[in-house]
Amino acid sequence: MTSMHRLLLGMLAMCLIVGTAVTQENKPKTLEGWGTVTDPSGDCNIKAEKERLVVKVPGGIHDLNPKTGMQAPRVLKTIKGDFVAQVKVTGDFKPGEKAADAEHSSFNGAGLLVWQDEKNYIRLERNLWYVPAEEKYACYPPLLEYYKDGAYQDTDPNATLDEFFQGRLTWLRLERKADKVVASYSHDGKEWTEAKEITVELPAEVSVGVAAINTSEEPFTVEFEEFKVSAK
Repeated sequence: MTSMHRLLLGMLAMCLIVGTAVTQENKPKTLEGWGTVTDPSGDCNIKAEKERLVVKVPGGIHDLNPKTGMQAPRVLKTIKGDFVAQVKVTGDFKPGEKAADAEHSSFNGAGLLVWQDEKNYIRLERNLWYVPAEEKYACYPPLLEYYKDGAYQDTDPNATLDEFFQGRLTWLRLERKADKVVASYSHDGKEWTEAKEITVELPAEVSVGVAAINTSEEPFTVEFEEFKVSAK
C-alpha cells in the first residue's frame, strides 16, 4: 500500500467517525416514560430520575408564545385519539422582580402541553409572574392557553393577585374527547376541580407531555412526577 493510499484510507476513516458523531449529536434525545426532549436554546438541564423529571431552566427568555418566542424546553410523546394526561408539578415559583428583557414579565410556568406544532397547541400550567404596577405577584388559576394557527383563543381565566396555589405541589389534568378538552387541577392529588372546558381543532394524533417556561433573570427548577397519558 502506498503512502497516498494510506492517507486516503485515514481520511475516509476520520470522515466516518466525524459523521457518526454528528449524527448521534443531532439525534433527538428520548427519555423512557416521558418522550422526546426539545430544548431550542440548548441551555437547559433535563434529566429523568426514575419516575421523576427534573428540568432546570437558566435565567433568560424561555417562552412558549408564537409572538414572543418558542424557546421553552419540553418533553413530548405521541398519542392518537381521546386521552387523559395528568402530572404532579413541584417547584418554587419565585421569578423575582426582574424580567430577562423589556418585552416580557418576570414569569415562571410549568405543566402539561398538548402539541400539534408551534402555532397549534394547549398549555395548562401552574404559574406566577411579577406585576410592577402592583408591586405584587399575579397568576392565572391556572393558566390555560390554546393557540390556533398562531392566534391565542382567549381561554385563560381572569388573573388574580391573590395566592391561589398551595405549597410547592400542584396536580394538573387535561382530558380530550373529540373536539373538547377539559382542564382540571388539584392541590392534593385527590380532590379535583374543573377549571374550564374548551373547544379545539386538533388532529387525531398529537404530542402530549410537559413544558417549563422562564422569562426571569433568575434560574427556575421544576420537577414533574406521576406523569400519565392514557387513551380513552
